[in-house]
Amino acid sequence: MINDHNCSAILLAAGRSTRMGTLKAFLPWEGKSLIEYQITQLKNTGVKDLLIVTGFKHKKIAEMIQSYDVQIVWNHRFYEGKSSSIRKGIEAANAKAKGILICAVDQPVSQITLNLIIDHFKKTNAPIVVPVYQQKRGHPVLFHNNFRQELLNVNEETKGLRSILQKFSHQVSHLEVDDPNILFNLNTPNDYWSQFKKPKGES
Repeated sequence: MINDHNCSAILLAAGRSTRMGTLKAFLPWEGKSLIEYQITQLKNTGVKDLLIVTGFKHKKIAEMIQSYDVQIVWNHRFYEGKSSSIRKGIEAANAKAKGILICAVDQPVSQITLNLIIDHFKKTNAPIVVPVYQQKRGHPVLFHNNFRQELLNVNEETKGLRSILQKFSHQVSHLEVDDPNILFNLNTPNDYWSQFKKPKGES
């Protein structure tokens, strides 16, 4: 694993969860709330600089995770979209961090896969690491600190992180993982229940 302070992780949890109909952060997931599951998995990788970007229902989320050793960053412009939360997280992240792992609360991934991504970054010094399952790219994505300014400039008009991945596609290191969870995107009740009801490890 990367040594302390060499990697920051940003967990985006600022959205309204409009399509889900209830706040995603509070959904049950493997015996915890979804946001607590995510925090636990990220903390278990050894990442110390963990930032949770909140927005909608900030006080409720902050209260739920107050016992965790994380930095809570409130994005008061969350209504502008995910890119505003990415920028807010990057602004608050450790400027000396070598890598920046960007995660979303509705895209749960286990610590095993997170460790694979971080270890691959450490071993290869890759500019960008993207996990892949059965030839499909997933999440989370780990960026070298050299992309800090690019990340500070993301916006919804240019499709957020996608624009960076397209512009610097020649610098992306694709990491094959045996984990279908990297493709999860829990946007709607159907998305959630289709995954929630499956036995652990089934794709």
